[in-house]
Amino acid sequence: MTTFKRSPDSWTPADVPDQTGRTFVVTGGNAGIGYFISEHLARAGAHVVIASRNAKKAAAAQSAIRHEVPGASLGYLHLDLNSIDEVRKAADDLARLPRIDALIENAGVMSPPSKGERTADGHELIMGVSHLGNFALTALALPVLQLTPGSRIVTTSSMMAKRFNTPVDDLESPARNAVLAYARAKSAVELFSYELDRRLRAARSPVKAVITHPGMGHDSLSPNRPGVHVHRRFERLKEPLFALVGQGKDLSAWSAVRAATDPAVEGGQYWGPHKRVTGMPSLVEGAARNRDQATGERLWADSERLTGVTFRVPDAAHTDATS
Repeated sequence: MTTFKRSPDSWTPADVPDQTGRTFVVTGGNAGIGYFISEHLARAGAHVVIASRNAKKAAAAQSAIRHEVPGASLGYLHLDLNSIDEVRKAADDLARLPRIDALIENAGVMSPPSKGERTADGHELIMGVSHLGNFALTALALPVLQLTPGSRIVTTSSMMAKRFNTPVDDLESPARNAVLAYARAKSAVELFSYELDRRLRAARSPVKAVITHPGMGHDSLSPNRPGVHVHRRFERLKEPLFALVGQGKDLSAWSAVRAATDPAVEGGQYWGPHKRVTGMPSLVEGAARNRDQATGERLWADSERLTGVTFRVPDAAHTDATS
């Protein structure tokens, strides 16, 4: 049975195993926490595919990583979670990879640039990108993940999901404000990951579904990366709460890195900073309602309907016989 810890265990970043020969796909890997996830994995020897809708920004991220990690093995995947058609195209490209050891779903939308903005498919933007786009991507990428021993699907939630404990009854209903829309989308991410874990276990799949949250990452506490992020004098004053309790985005990236690489990680676990907003990653506990199986099954069916993507988890014995 999973135990939850609020104090750090013996794990440190130095314990990341050598990742040479392994491939990680990081959505939104060109900026913020996603960038530092990519950099950490590249430093450990992995081949890192930066999935982004902006090729220019991805190239800048690759240049920054190579400056920090000479000889880093990097790739690029065009991915626009705003459109299910574009997600399908990205999945076709993923299918050409010989292996995927972890799909790290870091990308999402925290607040829409304009009120009422919707995805290319007409869905509310925060839910459409943060959950529905990632749901479709996971479904379409599962075949290559199934063929990689010990592969993982690492989803990204937020403390907001537990803080607001927002019910996910209707994926299309408007939220009162962007904060509640974000909290609800992250609750959907958790419901999806727990339901995915149940289905993977039932199918005896070798793939593991794991949830993470990064805590509170702050740009002004992050190291400079020319072309990606350079913090400026007095920048910390713009976000006084983060200045008091946050940490750099390089540290916030560790929860996803541990979830993707630690051999002891199990499906269905939830990893986050041990001090809730800061610290090394440890097992944490999310909102209890997001573990509800009936709600997870309903979310799954609604997500299939809204994306037009049927998500079946094949039995491992069938996969082995047909691969």
